[in-house]
Amino acid sequence: MWVNCSSTNILFDCGEGTAKQLIKNKLDHNEIDSIIISHFHPDHVSGIFMVLQMFYLQKRKKPLNLYLPEKANEFKSILDMFYTFTSRFSFKVYFKLTKNVNADHKQIQPIPSDHMQSYADFVQKHSLANELLSYSFIISDAGKRILYTSDFLDIKIYNKYLKEMDIIIIDALHTEASDIIKFAGLTNARMILNHGLSEEMKNRLKISINKFEIADEELEISL
Repeated sequence: MWVNCSSTNILFDCGEGTAKQLIKNKLDHNEIDSIIISHFHPDHVSGIFMVLQMFYLQKRKKPLNLYLPEKANEFKSILDMFYTFTSRFSFKVYFKLTKNVNADHKQIQPIPSDHMQSYADFVQKHSLANELLSYSFIISDAGKRILYTSDFLDIKIYNKYLKEMDIIIIDALHTEASDIIKFAGLTNARMILNHGLSEEMKNRLKISINKFEIADEELEISL
């Protein structure tokens, strides 16, 4: 999801095919200021390798802030493993933690989500170093507010934000469709369903279609 606010271009998550979309929409080269990753599932981060390689080949000059949910320092080692050596880049990459994005972008509020908690027992059992961190985001600019949930399990964590939102871009795959329907009834915000639809959600939409829009890569919204 690309957002332009306060004269800043920010990319939220970076799945497969992102580089192609950036080129298509003329957001490559030096246009993107920051990339913010909500969590470390491949469909939200695997595209970062090609995006960075593209910037390298384009001889990008502008520094890039890359916010990662956990292990920001270790991520550089992963890039090295793929022969994507940041020391050879023509631009500086600053590896930072997603939880601290507000320090650089005052218009963005990260909200911890529960999406990775289903792995807690497995991580503990095998003594893994995963931190189980994932985030949603509120973007505020010129009196308008967007909630981008990314992936989550329990919709109740967003209840206190409902009345303040103009747009809610909501994960329609990982939580119960019935909860999303109830959630939509508590807000006047424009509701955009993202990340695909469960079979239950597809059936529910036959009844409640007027309340929702389906996310589309070509959709551009101005507030």
